[in-house]
Amino acid sequence: MSVSVPDYVQEAAKRGLEWHAEGKSGDGVTEQTIREARDMASGEVSEDKVRRMGPWFQRHRPDMDAPKNKPGNEDFPGAGAVAWALWGGPTSGDIMRTAKWAEDEASRLDSEDEDDDEDTDAKASQPELLRNKYMALTIEERFKAAEAAVISLTAERDDLRKSVEAAAVSISAELDQAKVELAAKDSSIAELAAKLEEANAKVAALEASAQSGAKEAASILASSGVEPVKAQSTAAAAAVSLADQYAAMPAGPERRAFFKKHKAVLFSAK
Repeated sequence: MSVSVPDYVQEAAKRGLEWHAEGKSGDGVTEQTIREARDMASGEVSEDKVRRMGPWFQRHRPDMDAPKNKPGNEDFPGAGAVAWALWGGPTSGDIMRTAKWAEDEASRLDSEDEDDDEDTDAKASQPELLRNKYMALTIEERFKAAEAAVISLTAERDDLRKSVEAAAVSISAELDQAKVELAAKDSSIAELAAKLEEANAKVAALEASAQSGAKEAASILASSGVEPVKAQSTAAAAAVSLADQYAAMPAGPERRAFFKKHKAVLFSAK
């Protein structure tokens, strides 16, 4: 895990890298120090480096008392000042500022690690605590605890069964009601069909009666000695024409309407 560094640490590391590039770091600087200085110059550093920084600054603090490691000296910066900067330490002002930051940051990291360890220990020990608590019970207490658990599970099972049964009864009632409504609709349809058939039969009977009446009128005229063709007036001819039209029409609403409209004339036709 990386830790973000303050701006003054980042600037010090950049300055140290520049001095190193100019050949002012001497022979004591390691590749690891240069690599970690580049990390700090980019704004971050490893947790391990943070924990090493505080003790390192405390050990090398006396090096900064050398004249060549003080700003303003003609030999500045000496190798000690370059190393100090490479570790992120300011070479002027409060030169122990970075050391204090590193020590505080290390304490914070250690505290977080302890909290994580406590959480892990608590989680790991919970099953064991439960087991120990159970083992501390007497045989009678264990039996009662098991009995209580069985009773609780049985009650939950019974509640679930009641819920399922109630749902099944409700669904069955709804299905029966739907069947009754469907049967009622089927009965209504059958009744309407029967009434329609009866009405059609009555209409057909009326049409047959009308035709019979027309034939009977023609028969009466013939029996009276009147020649139908000769005795026909203009009205009679019109009646015969309507009768022919009526006879040629197919059975149906149009024919019934025609009969209703001209029944008086049709009855007078032969």
